Amino acid sequence: MINRKKPIHKSLIVGSAVFVAFLCLILSVQAYLTYSRSLYKRYDDKLDNILNYITNQIDMDDLYECTLTGQKSEKYGKVQTLLNGMVDDFELFYLYSLFVRNDSMYNICSATSKEERARGEEDMKLLEPTDAYQPSEIQKFAKAIKENQTTYFEEDSDYGLAYTACKPYVNSLGVHFGVICADISIAELHKTVNHYVVYNVLLTLCLGILFGLILIIWLRHNVTGPILALEKSARHFAEKSRENKTPDELVFDDPDIHTNNEVESLANAISQMSQDMRNYVQGLLKAEAKARSAQEQAEDMTQLAFKDALTHVNSKVAYDKMKEALQGEIDKGCASFALVMIDANNLKDINDTYGHDCGDKYISGSCHIFCNIYKQSLIYRVGGDEFIVLLQNSDYSNRLKLLKKLEIEFQKTMNSTSRKPWERYSIAFGMAEYKKGDSVDDVFKRADENMYQKKMEIKGSPKPNS
Repeated sequence: MINRKKPIHKSLIVGSAVFVAFLCLILSVQAYLTYSRSLYKRYDDKLDNILNYITNQIDMDDLYECTLTGQKSEKYGKVQTLLNGMVDDFELFYLYSLFVRNDSMYNICSATSKEERARGEEDMKLLEPTDAYQPSEIQKFAKAIKENQTTYFEEDSDYGLAYTACKPYVNSLGVHFGVICADISIAELHKTVNHYVVYNVLLTLCLGILFGLILIIWLRHNVTGPILALEKSARHFAEKSRENKTPDELVFDDPDIHTNNEVESLANAISQMSQDMRNYVQGLLKAEAKARSAQEQAEDMTQLAFKDALTHVNSKVAYDKMKEALQGEIDKGCASFALVMIDANNLKDINDTYGHDCGDKYISGSCHIFCNIYKQSLIYRVGGDEFIVLLQNSDYSNRLKLLKKLEIEFQKTMNSTSRKPWERYSIAFGMAEYKKGDSVDDVFKRADENMYQKKMEIKGSPKPNS
């Protein structure tokens, strides 16, 4: 009775199939990784060239000024036209520029494609906020603004999945004030990678199957076939031995197997095949080693969008933002504050008589004095010669004392004959306290009215001699 739990020819076939399948898996994974990195590198180079071209065409100082003031210049319009043309010419998913403040994103200048314009869509407004991104995605853009080179990442927004390249906006003073981004559809990128990978998997699988078939046929003819012939001869000899009593008839039919040579040939063939496979993998690894990846180097970005360039106090943009937060406190019923409205007197006379440089010194010097008085308060420049001081906490508690000090300090400078005309600072001021039922604008209007009344009193007084 023949009982074969593990026939040698089946074991060899199964072992060979597993070996080939494992090699095919390794080669397929390696092909995927190598091509993916190579393709991403090509996209990186394309997007980087686009962004470099765009940034070289933009007057960064002019665009920075537009971002600070919220006012579009003539050059801003040219930037808009450039981006609109580039997004169509290079078939980009999106092309836009923005900056991040307080975990919110604001538009600087973004392209509108022909297809979007055909649907009636208009260009995004300067400083228009967007809520299309999650906080985790916003942090990617915030980090990209700080870089000194192009940054690449995949991002997910309401507009869809995209592969994004970001290049920071840097003005002539080295201030990083925004970032321009070019997107390509991540679906298209993955589709290209998948097509190539499927092709390579099929090619590798076919080669593996071809190698496997050759190996199995070779094994059948050179290993399993001779072994089966040997087994048959041995069983036949055993049957004859049980019935035949004549020793001369107990002849073993030699199948003429040269096992050593066959095993040696099989080992050489497997060794050669393994060597070929190894050379193939080594070639893929060398290709992978040549693929370059971008390195990240972080630098802190100066937060200037909410600062006044001349006096370095908070800007009108920051004041508008503060009003929203302050109104929120009022709505919650937890507000306690006062506003001081300050207006620099005689600025027009200084500018007309001594020039705008002296006028700037007049503004800066005046600001320096009340900044020293209201050290615990937020100060905003809301106009050419107008400032708002938000009094809270200790400054609010000492508001009357500080207001008196403000008046005394400016009387000293105004009446000082040893100072130059543009250093004899004079201001009109008015303070208003928050009362229940007020809005922020209500408090502002009262402070402005009090300031105006003070200005009228000053105009009615005789001016000190220059």
